[in-house]
Amino acid sequence: MGNEVRHDIQKLYGQILKDMSGGILLMDMEGKIILHDPDAAECLGVTDHSLEGADIDEIEAGSEDGRSLLKAIREVMRLGEKGSRTVPFLEGEETQYLRVTTDPLREDGVQIGVIVTITDITETTMLFIANKRLANQVMNLMRSFVEVMVTAIEERSAYNANHTKSMVRYASAFLDWLASRGELTQHTAENTAPFLMSIWLHDIGKLLVPPEVLDKPSRLGSALKDVQHRIETEKLMQQIEMLRHPAHAAAAEAQIARIEAAEALILSSNTAGYLDDDTIARLREAASIPCTAADGTTRPLLDDAELTSITVQRGTLTAEERKIIESHVSFTAKLLSKVEFRGAYRPVPRWAAGHHELLDGSGYPDHLKGDAIPWETRLLTIIDIYDALTAEDRPYKPPLPPEKAFTILRGMAKDGKIDAQILEGFYESRAWERPHDGSPRTDGVHVF
Repeated sequence: MGNEVRHDIQKLYGQILKDMSGGILLMDMEGKIILHDPDAAECLGVTDHSLEGADIDEIEAGSEDGRSLLKAIREVMRLGEKGSRTVPFLEGEETQYLRVTTDPLREDGVQIGVIVTITDITETTMLFIANKRLANQVMNLMRSFVEVMVTAIEERSAYNANHTKSMVRYASAFLDWLASRGELTQHTAENTAPFLMSIWLHDIGKLLVPPEVLDKPSRLGSALKDVQHRIETEKLMQQIEMLRHPAHAAAAEAQIARIEAAEALILSSNTAGYLDDDTIARLREAASIPCTAADGTTRPLLDDAELTSITVQRGTLTAEERKIIESHVSFTAKLLSKVEFRGAYRPVPRWAAGHHELLDGSGYPDHLKGDAIPWETRLLTIIDIYDALTAEDRPYKPPLPPEKAFTILRGMAKDGKIDAQILEGFYESRAWERPHDGSPRTDGVHVF
């Protein structure tokens, strides 16, 4: 660069040195220093005189910190017109931070040099570090909260804890599969931790569901003991009747045979997966068999509530009990509304509480449809149904093999209830497979 241009730069930018804080270096396009201020020389650990007209690649800094700073300047200049680097250094026993930035000098639209600014950012950096540390503490608190909730569910219902852990395993494997194909960000954020948290928390509302409903292993549940006690009392009363009135022996024996047949029917129906119409009709007939109590009063073998329970055609829950179970998603939403989720975690309550919504609006609790149900919730729903169908630890039903489960899921997709594209991707990923060694799905699953 000629003297005339150099003089123009000095004239145009000389005032900058007086007005700006921090170290300033003005260089031409060849990397020679044209102007600088005393702070720049001090930062580099050299004299003012040694910087005049020096080539930035030939300067020898007077300290280790100065050499680090020079290295950062050279790196930033190689980045192009604009760039920055943060350089930490020790001052006594405390770490300080300098920021090196470059900006182009232009004249008539043509770059004629570079301005390098060295700024002390220790205060702002330390504030950032403190905020980051606080954010980590908050996140650790959130993780602890999730672990406490999962532990509470596990203590209350062992199969629900396994259910959640299995779902996290399936989801993690599927998301990894999407990432390996470069398709993850087409569907959800690259940071998948919030979505996995929503899975961990999706059944938290079950903490408020009565355990006798939540883990009901049979149609009658705990009421079976009352029915059996009633049967045993009736048989005993008929035996006493035979002893007291031998002439009534035939009628008493017939009643005992009738009550024993009813007992066998009730016991077999209590745990059956499905009851046909004929069985239900025989149960209704058996329910009216009179039973005598110890005080001599008489009542039907089954009361209305017991009859309703034993005649459930499929599963173990009555319509009323199913509504109680379904309320867990509303409880999930209510509980999670008490937690202030921020940033990437803001959608967690929405994803978690929507896992029983279906695309055709037939789900619950809000009967959402189509685009109102986000991708994350659609995936959560599919995984939730798959694990419910194939789980081996449910007290009220045997597990289905995976192919049978996918047949059911494909039927739901055909009916417009779940997302067919997500379902087929989940199937193709093989994320649903158990480990080849047959180990439990709960092994090695962590919260985050």
